[in-house]
Amino acid sequence: MGAMDAGTSVLLVDDDEGLLELLGAALERQGFHLTLAATQAQALRLLETIAFDAVVCDVCLDGGADGADVLEAARRLHPQTVVLLITGYRQAWDVNRAVAALKGGALDYLQKPIDPETLGATIRGALREARLHARDGHLEFMELVDILSEMVANSIERVDPYTAGHGERTRKYCRILAERCGLETTVTERLELAAIAHDYGKIYLDDLGFLTKKGPLTADEYRAVQEHPSLGASKLGGHSQLKEVCHYVAEHHERWDGSGYPHRLAGEQISLPGRILGVVEVFDSLATRRSYKDVWKLPKTTEFLGAQRGKAFDPEVCNLFLDLLGEHGQEWMRAPQEDLRAVGLECRA
Repeated sequence: MGAMDAGTSVLLVDDDEGLLELLGAALERQGFHLTLAATQAQALRLLETIAFDAVVCDVCLDGGADGADVLEAARRLHPQTVVLLITGYRQAWDVNRAVAALKGGALDYLQKPIDPETLGATIRGALREARLHARDGHLEFMELVDILSEMVANSIERVDPYTAGHGERTRKYCRILAERCGLETTVTERLELAAIAHDYGKIYLDDLGFLTKKGPLTADEYRAVQEHPSLGASKLGGHSQLKEVCHYVAEHHERWDGSGYPHRLAGEQISLPGRILGVVEVFDSLATRRSYKDVWKLPKTTEFLGAQRGKAFDPEVCNLFLDLLGEHGQEWMRAPQEDLRAVGLECRA
């Protein structure tokens, strides 16, 4: 239990009154201030008069999907309130419902049975994430790392489990390459944050089916996916410490020869951190099994990267990264498979 919990007000909404009392008592023991509501009507009346720090609401109340109405009311009446949705119905736990909840303003979407300690930790994480949407107040670097990592784990990695660890690996390789490029520490830290969250914008695309599609994208799907760098940059939050982070996120698919997206920047129009992120992100994607492709071998990967010097990638940055692959290539090629095994997904070499 941390200092954040003290005085944190939570509205807990569930039509299972036994579970409501149980979870409420458990959260109170963790230091939260609880208000309980067993119906949609009770919850809406409370939201009309009280600004809670967090609302935790069952999706299905009295047999209907009324949790969405509570979510809408909370976002409309109290935009700073964080909202978490929960459900006991497995058929509700699918990609479309999860994405709809996130796009509607929920910061997470959990399935019963819920461990009270996990719920408390999730509320605390959601409150930390909400601080990114504030424009003032200093956040330490590691706090920003934790917040962005949670955001990615609760969004894009949930929709496409095969991306597990992609952001963290990209962060690691970017940090090492940035050191070779001589970037200052503060710039490197912002690059690390961008590496963690570079694909966050994908969760806001209209159709996420392409993420798990087997086979190449259609022309329309490819045009749609090109929006995700700009979406990520706009959705990561308005905190002043993320200004450069969002800039690098927006650049990570720009290409040295001007053939990238979304703005067709070329050469040094792309920031050095953006150029670093661009080559590293491509490498880890090639090393990772996806629904539409298997893992590339190291010789094929290095040959491809080398062929893209002066085309997709800054030649000097690409050369430095190829040097790193000469030192760490086999280890870095194994890393995605190890991360997938850690989350229980079958891998193929």
